[in-house]
Amino acid sequence: MRWVAFSSVFAGLSGYAIILLATSTFGADHRFEIFNVFWGLFFALHGILLGIMHETTRAVRVSTGGADAGDDPTADLLLTDPVRAEQTARRRDERARPLPVAFGIGLVTGGLVAATSPLWAWNLLGAMAPLGVALASVALTLVAVQAVLFGLLSGSGRWSRYGKLLCVEALARIGVAGIAIVSGDPLAGFLYATVAGVVVVPVILLLPGTRTLVSLRADVRRGELARRTLGAMLAASAAAMLVVGFPVLIKAARPDTDPVVMSNLLLAVTLTRAPILMPITSFQNAIVVYFVDRASHGRRVLLGPCGIVFGVAVIGSLLAWLIGEPIIAFMGEGFSVGGQVLAALTFAAGFTGMLFVTGSAVLARERHGVYVAGWWTASIAAAVLLVVVPGAVVATVLALSAGPLAGALVHVAFGMRRPAGGAEQVPHGPAGVVGAPRDLEPTGTTSADTAERADEAGT
Repeated sequence: MRWVAFSSVFAGLSGYAIILLATSTFGADHRFEIFNVFWGLFFALHGILLGIMHETTRAVRVSTGGADAGDDPTADLLLTDPVRAEQTARRRDERARPLPVAFGIGLVTGGLVAATSPLWAWNLLGAMAPLGVALASVALTLVAVQAVLFGLLSGSGRWSRYGKLLCVEALARIGVAGIAIVSGDPLAGFLYATVAGVVVVPVILLLPGTRTLVSLRADVRRGELARRTLGAMLAASAAAMLVVGFPVLIKAARPDTDPVVMSNLLLAVTLTRAPILMPITSFQNAIVVYFVDRASHGRRVLLGPCGIVFGVAVIGSLLAWLIGEPIIAFMGEGFSVGGQVLAALTFAAGFTGMLFVTGSAVLARERHGVYVAGWWTASIAAAVLLVVVPGAVVATVLALSAGPLAGALVHVAFGMRRPAGGAEQVPHGPAGVVGAPRDLEPTGTTSADTAERADEAGT
């Protein structure tokens, strides 16, 4: 488990390191804008496909009775013998293998990206559209395979191997980004760096014990596994666009904005959200447990956590006003954002933090539909504000404030109501964090929360 914790922190920091490399390489021109939009687009779709990992983890964990193989090859018998014995007593096709289901979803996803690209690619990626579409289509197919393999590793308790592969994924991105800096076409190089993490797919397939790994079965038939996987992807999509994909929303809503202004705005949004969102996403499962233990307290249980979030937002806003401008200028040539704008964006990030908190409270009450509805309300409201409000900066601040506020109100109004009997129903076990926002950090990293979810599934 130490490897999982370390790799999650390392992957998060590596994402910001790549953004820093991009700002110093491109400065505030259209190339950084294109890279940032492609990064947001790829990792928003990547975050949705992580629903495959969530459902695979659950299905394999239940199917194996919570047994852990660890990283000892001989321990595979702990998994394969009980499963094989049960499978011989039932029809062979009754319990699905997750890999074919995930590969099919990946092919459909990659195909949809390619088929719909004439509608969006040129507006978002400009002259890099052909390369961007090709990379995204192929890489997202492999991401689906990567997600199911990570789910198989997590569900079978191979935590050390899982954590090490997360590090390989992050190192691959950094390595390709480093090569991109000295290449003749750094923008193309950074697009390759964005998708370079899929290199872990052939690495996993070549590892000893992979045949046993991919032979593991879910606890349900193929049709039911596909349905549940798509449901987990829907849950994961709820936060993906607002958190990771926000640069795509800005670019789509403001296609005619000056590239220098857009580059400055995208960088400012990324940096001002980090101090609030990274800690919250890091402790997402702990926040859910906090609310599970206080499920009978009603809506007032939100006051403390939300107060902490906005306290951090206020302090962060003051610091952004005082020292944010020179930090932005340090990022690269042409970057310049005023302290007032940075302060406003930092405070607006507090509303997204509040949405994470209310979402955790709703998940603790096992109201997943309301959780998804709240996040989609926030995303849709933010997109509308980006379109209708004059001025890119003002529209962005309002979208990051009013959008999450609307989503949080949905969570509080519909997800934390007392039952008709008047007594709050306390969940009998840990809440399953389907599509937990931890997997949707702004840097596009995967999460260690899968380990905790797997432990919960095995209880």
